[in-house]
Amino acid sequence: MLLFPILSGVVTLLVVATFLLPLFFSGLLAETYSGGSILLYVLLFLFYVVSYFIVIYFNTALVSCALMRLDGRDPTFMDGIHAASARIGKILSWTLIAATVGLILRLIRGDGDNFLVSLASALLGAAWSLATFFVIPVILVDDVGGFAAIERSWSLFKKTWGETVIGSASLGLILIPAFVLLLGGIIVIIVGLFEIGVVIVGVSLLLLVVSAVLYGALQGIFVAIMYRYATTGMVPDVIDRSLVEGAFVPKGSHR
Repeated sequence: MLLFPILSGVVTLLVVATFLLPLFFSGLLAETYSGGSILLYVLLFLFYVVSYFIVIYFNTALVSCALMRLDGRDPTFMDGIHAASARIGKILSWTLIAATVGLILRLIRGDGDNFLVSLASALLGAAWSLATFFVIPVILVDDVGGFAAIERSWSLFKKTWGETVIGSASLGLILIPAFVLLLGGIIVIIVGLFEIGVVIVGVSLLLLVVSAVLYGALQGIFVAIMYRYATTGMVPDVIDRSLVEGAFVPKGSHR
């Protein structure tokens, strides 16, 4: 399962290199940005669509394998690829919706100079993330397109955990050691120990890459487990049931 986030990251980097770098070195990107023309937003939207599609495609393959594993099967890498490829049209419809919303939130946020606007954008983004939490497993299991998947995802979330979310222990905590080590390396460089600092920064970047891969895999598995619980009430024996039930505030537990 680690192959999916690795490939997602590699292909995304290739897209950045082939999509943005020619525009940057030709000066077209700077010219478009300074002019504030509609071409900038068209290019940004196209980049969102391509990059979102790559991430969503490989996430779909990962979640597919995780669901197979929860069913007691032993999926291979190609099983996940075949499952994602079989729903390529649904993935594309969800990609277009996600890219549009992502661009709108980016435009609302602007340059981040206005705190209230940035806060509103962050809150809208958080609400959107919750509403679409189960979109990928819904696409896989129900074989529906973007809007139907969003509706089903939000319905499952409300039914199981209610509309108020306090949050849970974030899987993102796995990234903290790498960031702490990176900060330490930068401090070491600043105080004058350049060679040692460079080594620490290099190790921290390697750790960050490994952590990001693990995070991507764990996130897909987490979504699969939560979806299975939301639809069947079942939790794998190796998972503490209370952790799943308490991942979000249960419905009716408003404080």
